[in-house]
Amino acid sequence: MKLHELKQKRNTIAREMRALHEGIPENTTWTEEQRTQWNKAKHELDALDEQIGREEELRRHDQSYVDEQELEQRQRQINPEKQADERRAAAFDRLLRHGFGELTAEERQAVKELRAQGTTPDDKGGYTVPTQMRNIIIDAMKAYGGIASVAQILNTSNGQDITWSTSDGTSEEGELLAENSAASEGDVTFGTAILGAKKLSSKIIRVSNELLQDSGVDIEAYLAGRIAQRIGRGEAKYLVQGTGAGTPLQPKGLAASVTGTVSAAAAATFTWQEMNSLKHAIDPAYRGGPKFRWAFNDGTLQVIEEMVDDQKRPLWLPDVVGGSPATVLGIPYVIDQAIDAAAASKKFIFLGDFNRFIVRRVSYMTLKRLVERYAEYDQTAFLAFHRFDCVLEDTAAIKALQGKPATP
Repeated sequence: MKLHELKQKRNTIAREMRALHEGIPENTTWTEEQRTQWNKAKHELDALDEQIGREEELRRHDQSYVDEQELEQRQRQINPEKQADERRAAAFDRLLRHGFGELTAEERQAVKELRAQGTTPDDKGGYTVPTQMRNIIIDAMKAYGGIASVAQILNTSNGQDITWSTSDGTSEEGELLAENSAASEGDVTFGTAILGAKKLSSKIIRVSNELLQDSGVDIEAYLAGRIAQRIGRGEAKYLVQGTGAGTPLQPKGLAASVTGTVSAAAAATFTWQEMNSLKHAIDPAYRGGPKFRWAFNDGTLQVIEEMVDDQKRPLWLPDVVGGSPATVLGIPYVIDQAIDAAAASKKFIFLGDFNRFIVRRVSYMTLKRLVERYAEYDQTAFLAFHRFDCVLEDTAAIKALQGKPATP
């Protein structure tokens, strides 16, 4: 069965599951027959998801497919700026494989242009990653952190500190005035946070010189994949678990920033009623936002997928491609593996308007090529740097379900 046929079949099953769920009145308890029908459809859906995942992975590795996409892209838009980007990218590929000393005069000039694009004294000896390669890295990073996919992304051209105002949005309201009365000053207390540019490295990536010299290997794509995995996991970890303290100074992530919580009755388990309590602990004004989401890790999702309410109705509904997203209690969700599993005192489910969570990224990424350090191993090493930070600007916008504290 072809990939599009698999997806069509999956969509059909997902629609049937949603129809089953919506066709049973809200206060009606599900029968065993209905539960069996749901479980059978869920089993088929999971099997199709696995098969679709395998097919998509094969397609991603199909070089001819990649070449076709790149060709279409070039045909759609050929202009001087695009040609200059391609010239710099080709020179950068030569730099990765052979080093600066082996470049032609024209290639050296192109690489120098990259070196001049926004690097700071801390990046001495490094090169700005070409736009095309950086876009590949940023896109691949999405797989490692769902929070960044719904946060408000602020791209800046440099890493200078930005002072950002923070507050509790639910305490902000207007006042009724009598005729000829003076308006009072807003009594909301605003806090401030500094959005910096924390420096995250990919750690050293060692590549054999045989691989570098193999023209059949897309070395830029290879390095982009390795960098995306390391930078992506690192950024995701600090966006959630960053303490806002330490040396070097960490970003202040969600777990440290979110102060509004609903306590679970147990340390390592939770109920649908507690999730519902979390939903209603958030001001209704935030619930209509386009980025109002649950956020939890995949293990928590697995538990939720098996949960039912008092009428045996599943909390989870599957997505329909091109239609409705997957939901829990009617609310879409994102998966982020940096979020804790349910445990004592841990914030393991977040809910809120993630547009109020600001992720600042410096719009350039630098890469260093290290030759002498690993020459005896016949290897060349690469080291990438990414700068970012985050802040929760409205403390009322996102809240968390927290495990019961451990008893002494």
